[in-house]
Amino acid sequence: MFKLQFLERQSQNLDEIELDTEDLSHLPLGQVSEMYFKWKTANNSPLTVARERRIFKSVLKFFGAQRKVSSIRLGGIRQYQEKRRSQVSSNLKKQISGRTVNYEMQLLRDVMVYADCWTDQLEVRYKPLRHIKGHVGKTADKEQLVKIMATAKGNDYWQLAMHCAAVAVGTGCRSGEIRNLRLQDINLEEGRIIIRGEIAKNRRHREPRLTALAEWGLRELLFRARVLGATEPQHYLLPFNVSKSRKLAKSTGAKWDVNRPMTTWVKSWRKLMDACGMNGFRFHDLRHTFRTLGAEAGVPLEVMMAQLGHMDRETSLDYVHIQQRALERAKQLIESEQREILSAAQEGVPQNTAEATGSFDRNRGRR
Repeated sequence: MFKLQFLERQSQNLDEIELDTEDLSHLPLGQVSEMYFKWKTANNSPLTVARERRIFKSVLKFFGAQRKVSSIRLGGIRQYQEKRRSQVSSNLKKQISGRTVNYEMQLLRDVMVYADCWTDQLEVRYKPLRHIKGHVGKTADKEQLVKIMATAKGNDYWQLAMHCAAVAVGTGCRSGEIRNLRLQDINLEEGRIIIRGEIAKNRRHREPRLTALAEWGLRELLFRARVLGATEPQHYLLPFNVSKSRKLAKSTGAKWDVNRPMTTWVKSWRKLMDACGMNGFRFHDLRHTFRTLGAEAGVPLEVMMAQLGHMDRETSLDYVHIQQRALERAKQLIESEQREILSAAQEGVPQNTAEATGSFDRNRGRR
């Protein structure tokens, strides 16, 4: 009897779950999106979900948070694409890219799939905007990097961004990976740091090696962290400034929270770039700079993939042409060192023999 009652309750619970799932289509878009993002935290980092919540705000603003999910049609999606594409980003001061619009529409699609409202007709007729992927991002040369360091030293407000930039250009790490470093993730003695899977973009654990520039930046950040009270292994390298949060500032008297990472240094970075005359140069472009430096030095592709955390070869193959230029320069340097040897070897050899040899080498592939 107990078993039969238990199975009956289980059956009723399943019926309730199925009923709730079917009813999602009649709920407002804002409510369903909150349910979707809450569910997504089970398989994604809180930072990723928080970023997608911010991105989805423009979708909610256009369609309306109170609009039923089932009432969204292809015509409205196309209107959103057209209107959104013509807008200008308040941060970057340039037109919204097709890639951004496609990302926002992908989030809308995911929410509608979650509510079982993405129909087969929408799947067939919806077309993302055309977007041409750039091969290589912006890079900074040695003179520009020196200028960034020299300019930042004259302003206390920019020095944090400068130290983080040293870590980025010395490891190839992303800004989010640097922000979420804990003291236990840093090993200066062995010259490496640990990028845990939960903070990496591709969810893969890796251990990038540190160049001397990256070690210098980390030492400065470690000193700053200790001054702010970060002493335990689980404390963050870049503690959160509580005074910048009105809600948290009222609830605690502490100025810094070592158990939470800082959110961003975008404002100080942009002002630093303006002072350096490098408008539009993003902090993420330091990662491209590191990749370019590695390619020019002839670092093997697989080594760069392990350092940067690339999951596929396609992304790294964008830098193969730089490696080819590095090989050509290496050839020229070696030839310059071998010039005397070549002269000694050719001394006394008839000119026609040398020409014949060159002709044979050129045609070897056809013989």
